[in-house]
Amino acid sequence: MTDISRVAVYGLGNMGFPLATRIAARFPVQVFDLNEGMLAKAKAELGADVIADPQALSATPVVVLCLPSPKASVAVLRQIGPHLPKDAVVVETSTVNPEDVIACRDVLAPHGIRIIDASLMAGVSQMEAGTASLLIGGEEAAIAVCRPVLDAIAEKQIVFGDLGTGAAAKVINNAVAHAVMVVVAEAGSMATATGVSIDKLIGLLSDPQMGLHRPLTYRFAKRVVEGDYEGGMPLDAARKDSRLALDLAQTEGVPLFAIQASHSVYEMASRAGYSRDDYAAIAKLWSDWQVPAVPEAKG
Repeated sequence: MTDISRVAVYGLGNMGFPLATRIAARFPVQVFDLNEGMLAKAKAELGADVIADPQALSATPVVVLCLPSPKASVAVLRQIGPHLPKDAVVVETSTVNPEDVIACRDVLAPHGIRIIDASLMAGVSQMEAGTASLLIGGEEAAIAVCRPVLDAIAEKQIVFGDLGTGAAAKVINNAVAHAVMVVVAEAGSMATATGVSIDKLIGLLSDPQMGLHRPLTYRFAKRVVEGDYEGGMPLDAARKDSRLALDLAQTEGVPLFAIQASHSVYEMASRAGYSRDDYAAIAKLWSDWQVPAVPEAKG
């Protein structure tokens, strides 16, 4: 399949409608949503055809899902799978876990339909402005088939690997962002309690050589990935600094949750015998717990 004559979009919510708008700028679109008002809007503003029956998809080569839950995705695919052309590709942009994408694949497999995951990294304004990113997983051939549709959605695309890896990458990214938000809130409360300028604290933490950047761009990207824990700041020194933060928070009456939990990891790593290693050696604990080791970085 080389020509994309039309694209179906399921889900016209806060993210789904601007997604459909971007696709409609390049392809004729078919749409479906439980909200009749959104269907009318898509018909009026995008010139979209409303999908009244799954049989309307018999010649639709690409279907894009932007739905509120994995159950919704599976339900839609069970309904439309038998009616799609054999060489069609489904693009799952909903926020789901890898196992959910696999469940969708299994629903489609008996019909010879392929699926890729293309998780959206964007807010509504970014989607509307064309600055969103797609985190993609799936077979190269399937990705190639729907590449023009992916290009219509977002210019920035990262292919992570097999089916489900794009979805996993988004969940991991969001988990980090949400956890860091707790840490930053705690840090801000400690700063306020001790008279530290919030503006200057933000400058300190956002400096490429300081708090938020260095653990990722140096200690994880270099030491953990390469397994190099010699030299550097000893883990016990980091443990001491962590203890000082706990003492400061206790003195000022600031409750800590994320920072307190993180300190426990340093205690465990020290007791595991890593006290003289660079403090990135906390990552060794996950190997000790027989979790798959961090793979080497690839360009």
